[in-house]
Amino acid sequence: MTRSIDPIATSNVVRAAYLRYLRSLFPVREAALAAALDAAITSDDALTKGPLLEITPPYAPGATLEQLVEEGVLSGGLRDVSGDAMPFDRPLYRHQEQAVRKLTAGRNVVVATGTGSGKTESFLIPILDELSRQQAAGTLGPGVRALLLYPMNALANDQVKRLRGVLAGAPHMTFGRYTGDTPQDSRRALEAFQVDNPGQERLVNELLSRDEMRATPPHILLTNYAMLEYLLLRPLDVDLFEGEHSGTWRFVVVDEAHVYDGARGAELAMLLRRLVDRVGADKKLQCIATSATVGGESRPADVTSFAADLFDAPFEFADDDPARQDLVRATRVAEPEGAPWGPLQPEQYTQFQGRSTDLLEEAKRQGCLETEPGRALSLEHRVRALKELLSDGPLPLSEAAARVFPSHEDAVHLTSALVNLGASTRDGMGAPAVSARYHLFARATEGAFACLSDAGPHVSLSRRERCAECAAAAFEFGGCKRCGTVYLAGRIDRVGAHSVFRARRSLAERPTWLALTQAVGHGDEDDEVLDEQLSTDVDEALLCARCGALYTEPRSRCDNSGCTSDQLRVAQRTRGAKSELRQCVTCGGRGTGIVRLFESGSDAAVAVLTTALYQELPPAVTGDMAARPGQGRKLLLFSDSRQSAAFFAPYLEDSYAAVQRRRLVLQGLTAGDRAGEGLRSDDLVFHVTKAADAVNVFERRETRQTKERQAALWLHQELLSLDERLSLEGLGVLTTDVGDRFGLDVRKTSEWSGAV
Repeated sequence: MTRSIDPIATSNVVRAAYLRYLRSLFPVREAALAAALDAAITSDDALTKGPLLEITPPYAPGATLEQLVEEGVLSGGLRDVSGDAMPFDRPLYRHQEQAVRKLTAGRNVVVATGTGSGKTESFLIPILDELSRQQAAGTLGPGVRALLLYPMNALANDQVKRLRGVLAGAPHMTFGRYTGDTPQDSRRALEAFQVDNPGQERLVNELLSRDEMRATPPHILLTNYAMLEYLLLRPLDVDLFEGEHSGTWRFVVVDEAHVYDGARGAELAMLLRRLVDRVGADKKLQCIATSATVGGESRPADVTSFAADLFDAPFEFADDDPARQDLVRATRVAEPEGAPWGPLQPEQYTQFQGRSTDLLEEAKRQGCLETEPGRALSLEHRVRALKELLSDGPLPLSEAAARVFPSHEDAVHLTSALVNLGASTRDGMGAPAVSARYHLFARATEGAFACLSDAGPHVSLSRRERCAECAAAAFEFGGCKRCGTVYLAGRIDRVGAHSVFRARRSLAERPTWLALTQAVGHGDEDDEVLDEQLSTDVDEALLCARCGALYTEPRSRCDNSGCTSDQLRVAQRTRGAKSELRQCVTCGGRGTGIVRLFESGSDAAVAVLTTALYQELPPAVTGDMAARPGQGRKLLLFSDSRQSAAFFAPYLEDSYAAVQRRRLVLQGLTAGDRAGEGLRSDDLVFHVTKAADAVNVFERRETRQTKERQAALWLHQELLSLDERLSLEGLGVLTTDVGDRFGLDVRKTSEWSGAV
């Protein structure tokens, strides 16, 4: 698998995909306004920002597991779980060591360190140590010892995969994931495991089904807080807490504790109190919370107070006593001291990647006395300059590059090469010379606002009532998704004897709609009004482009408060329409959302960004993962709203599947229609199936007939699509004709670039 992605290329791809999506929100029939909107999308840097470069000094190393065993902090039985997933001779981070020491001493702990800092090991090592001690004492029978509580199933699933690696050599330590996805019986659970983990053998100590966990409760139980509510209520699950295997509970871990605020925090706090009443009323439970964003740098006592309220357990932070500080924070590695050397030649930042010996020789030639590649590179002139530059926080990559490589035309790529070299060059403790992260931000849109004056139109993507360029009234506008008629959304205020149409103050304000039936700018086509009976009544009016005054009688000039503009636009005002129009007054098109404003929305925009980023992730090229859908790519999304996350997951799956299938139809058509004469639909199904098989879309056990039935469904869903703007036929990429044998002939009508 490729080790990394190109941050510059990936940022460009993601940004281009987002801007392309924004351009597709709705068609704009008036050419001048369409051009102004496109220019605003392209030039508005506020829509996307980045990539930004952040320096993240590596975490300070601590003791190894072996050293902690020799010291007596951990038991020797922990060696049973040692392996590649948890090597005994590798130093822990210092904050991991601190958490292990506090937890083995019986204290409750909050681990508040950054993403990727090994928070899981901070609590998992003490839990496994306790299981090892009980195994040595002969008391490790069935029964829950540790509950790991996650806010969403994706995190619990990821943790199960990690436990498989850690506990592969410790069959006496059992674990199980009990969520809404956990099958009831062992047979179905094993089938689901084999589908999700092809080629992997089930561990004897992993309990896969609800029946197995009820009969012999696992030592480590993973679930989410919603499922914990059910477990505490259902009689079928009572044996997890009471009965033959009760009295064994020792640890309760709440991961991502920062998401439990407000009502959700109160709900979880009450749930944990009920849990303690069931399993720990006469026995102290150790409570552990983890979070990357809970804070605590400035007011650590607030964090421990929050944890104490959440768990109803003692947490404290004494400024003058490290032994009474139950908040564990990260410690970063200090920069090595010494005289700077260099700088390297620009091309050497690429040449020395993977060649530490050559790097050391060059450093030595330039007077550096360090003998470790990582420490030597940390003293290089430009590396040190970059770290100092970013010591106060992230900067745009282009800005940082211009200051580190002044007067270099390719400064951005040179800076990226410097970061790559620093990340791959490590010191004797395994810390990289440059630990950095790239950030790319995308902002949701709140509407498009345009003046309609002869000097314009000028489009802004920020809410305003006046055009910043010509001072004319600015109106929020959208378009009919079917015909492109421009609609204005706003409010009507009474100013003296006049009615004035203005932009809404916020998205929450119910809009009044105006349909522009006179072209904006020059060179536009005449409007065509379909001869249909419209369900929405309309009144024709004149709109002053300068001040927004509305007139119902014919006139040639505005007379509102001294305005004498002759820039009057013909508009149709809807009567009795709700906040969302369901029918276009021009073309008669019907449907929810037929008129759309320039709002990116929360789900569609995130789906576009996610899809673009996912496709840039490097795939596995060998091994079992290369044969799986996605070729081993993984992408984890977070949401502060459980409801939003639950809705977005199937939305992303459905939208991505639709794009993927549309692409497969095109690939099949391209492969089969070599002569440009078209294909019968049943022949096209064969080629679509072949294209899907090549990228492992189907399950391995599916037969050829089953695959072709699925491909036929995709094809006919595409050919019968009701969404004219997104279907391949609506885009003019292919066309269909009824054949002479009651079949469909399909042929390409334009060159295809390979992207959908």
